[in-house]
Amino acid sequence: MIAKGNQYTGIMPDFLSLIEAKTNCRFAYFHVPKSRQEYLFESGKADLLISTVKTDKREKSGYFVPLIQLRAALISIKGHNFSIQSAKDLIEKKALRLVVVRGYDYGPVYQRIVEEMNRLGRLTIESDPISVGRTMQNNANYVTIMAPTLFMGLVQTEVILTNLIGKLSFDKLDDLPWNESGIYISTLSLSLEDQNYLRSQLEKNAMTDMIWKSYANYYSPEVLKLGLRRREQSHEH
Repeated sequence: MIAKGNQYTGIMPDFLSLIEAKTNCRFAYFHVPKSRQEYLFESGKADLLISTVKTDKREKSGYFVPLIQLRAALISIKGHNFSIQSAKDLIEKKALRLVVVRGYDYGPVYQRIVEEMNRLGRLTIESDPISVGRTMQNNANYVTIMAPTLFMGLVQTEVILTNLIGKLSFDKLDDLPWNESGIYISTLSLSLEDQNYLRSQLEKNAMTDMIWKSYANYYSPEVLKLGLRRREQSHEH
């Protein structure tokens, strides 16, 4: 999702615009940091949590509609002479520091990595992914763990980060699993009737190939192969 002033573009706005065109639903966007977005959803002050990974914590506040599967990867500045294939490898490379976005969650393994790097004094937490990119620009010893599509989307669209194009390495961490990514519908802020209607409309359109084709239009095959796969593969390993 790309936010410029009051204009919102990208894969999720395109998908929700399709829902608007076919139904009486109307979606209003508010641009807030991820941690604030989580708080608003958990306290019943936001109806949808979009472009988000399915987690046990979020299940308490909403119903999840999967759209795609994604896997976070280790992202670093090219030039390092190292091979990192697991959380253990990252932790053992004492020169490296980890920078992450507050509120991001790619599951229990990700949380354990963040906790351990924090315990070792090698963690920096930023409020948004653009700040993560800036931190990496300023110090090549910083790496991040993030969905490759998300990070590349920013590098391609944010002028302040475009000098990172062609300078990034993406490494798969064997212990980071695939996660379902999609939209949470609030069970706190919406009536049961609205929940059921939204759920049926989102599910129906999620079954098409539209989301996958949108990602393929925005991202290179290399980034897609590493970090994304179709929704219907969700029960494969």
